[in-house]
Amino acid sequence: MENADRAELARLRKENAALKHKVAQSEAVQEILGKAYELLEGITTSSTTDDEPEIPPALLSATEYANWLERNKLH
Repeated sequence: MENADRAELARLRKENAALKHKVAQSEAVQEILGKAYELLEGITTSSTTDDEPEIPPALLSATEYANWLERNKLH
């Protein structure tokens, strides 16, 4: 084997190792994102049963806030 071939082989081995590392990182990220999606999906389905979206009380108008207090029996 000539020096040029040895250098090319060394370069390819280094590149292969870097690509294997990148694939492992990508697989770990994909697994984490999958778990995060499942968690968020579970939170979304169990958080509210009302048809209307939950708006933080601080962002409601005065009328909406009064209705919110009444609905939650806080008046």
